[in-house]
Amino acid sequence: MKPEYILEKTNVRALIKSLTLLENKTLTRLKVDINHKFNKTDSLENLTNKLRNGTVRVNELLEIFEVLGYDVLVRKK
Repeated sequence: MKPEYILEKTNVRALIKSLTLLENKTLTRLKVDINHKFNKTDSLENLTNKLRNGTVRVNELLEIFEVLGYDVLVRKK
């Protein structure tokens, strides 16, 4: 069985950081990979500010999970 993680409003930052470490990446490497894969130019500082402030968009989260190799599953409580 594959591990599952619950994404909540209060744990987005911690979850992203944990999954990044689990995949043997740094946030810097993650951002470089996102920029390369999705043809973006925004900075690591921009990403960390969004994670810290809780203003990361859904499409940005989907990009992060895509680069880390995770599927996003929505299921009824």
